[in-house]
Amino acid sequence: MSQTVNCATHGESFETFVCEHLAANPSQRWYSSAPSVENPWPDAWCHICNHYFEEQGEWNDANSHHIKAELLCHNCYQTFREGATTKPV
Repeated sequence: MSQTVNCATHGESFETFVCEHLAANPSQRWYSSAPSVENPWPDAWCHICNHYFEEQGEWNDANSHHIKAELLCHNCYQTFREGATTKPV
C-alpha cells in the first residue's frame, strides 16, 4: 500500500500523485492505469501530459521530465476524480 501523508483537510491519508494540470483543474479527463486492489489510486495525468506518455507508450527517462507530479491524499484524489471524466490507459 502507499505511504501516508498528513492532509490539511483529511488528516492522515494515503499519498497519491497526479500531474500539475489535474491538481490545478481536476474537472477534465484523467488518464491512468485502471485502479486495482493493489493500487486503488493509480498515478494520473491530463490530456496534455498524455501526449508525452503516448509518444513512448509509458513513462520513462525520455518523457518523464515533461510531467510535474503533485502530491494529493487519497481522499482528495477520489473527490477530484469522481467529478472528472476518466480513461484508463
